[in-house]
Amino acid sequence: MEFGSRLKEWRGHRRMSQLDLAMAAGISARHLSFLETGRSTPSEGMILRLASVLDVPAREQGTLFTAAGYRPRVAARPATGLDAMPQAVAHAIRLMLDRHDPYPGLVFDHQYTVLLTNPAFQALVDATGVPFKPGENFLDGFLGAESVRSLVVNWEAAAADLVQRVRMEAWLQGPRSPLQRRLNRLVADPAVAVAIENFPATDRLPVLPIELRLGDAALSFITTLSTFGSTQDALVEGVLIESFFPADDATRRFFGQGGRDVQ
Repeated sequence: MEFGSRLKEWRGHRRMSQLDLAMAAGISARHLSFLETGRSTPSEGMILRLASVLDVPAREQGTLFTAAGYRPRVAARPATGLDAMPQAVAHAIRLMLDRHDPYPGLVFDHQYTVLLTNPAFQALVDATGVPFKPGENFLDGFLGAESVRSLVVNWEAAAADLVQRVRMEAWLQGPRSPLQRRLNRLVADPAVAVAIENFPATDRLPVLPIELRLGDAALSFITTLSTFGSTQDALVEGVLIESFFPADDATRRFFGQGGRDVQ
């Protein structure tokens, strides 16, 4: 796809008129029209300026440069694991998870593929058999796995909240977001569709309440999502750290008394 078509696609996705984008980028609407129709060729600086206004992620900026005949200025592919990231970044992420001990935490990439879990979260995975190990997709597991639906007491409300959050993230990723395609497949599941219908809107964001039943133990958490990444490096852009915090004294005591060794 040529640059002009890509640019027009992004502008439409962001719901901006030619005049809106031209004014925000400090150029004339006529010049923008010429860029979209291919009558003008953008400079590299112009591509960066338009990408900034349209909030194009770093990994997608490369497609704009390539479409215009330039080499991408930033990495175009996200890392497949922490070891593929810059050493300092991987160390910082591991440190954040270690400091969250004894409570569960995990790291996703921009498509919610699990990159890393801390010992507390891994103990829950080992005890319950839920599909949340590194390399597996958290959305596929949380929304699609029967084992998770039976484990999470408030699964319907939590699933509806998660879908709402991911829809916003997918929109930010752009008109061709793989995350949106994954979400479209998952919301077609009858159980997920019912959850969204029963909980069409919530006021829980930005924290997500999770209630688990582990044998005789009832655990209650709130989870927070932190973004770790750089808009100049697709290797780390969109990396997410989900941290589980105890929402009641019983859960706090469970983990304070070595509750990670669940059976």
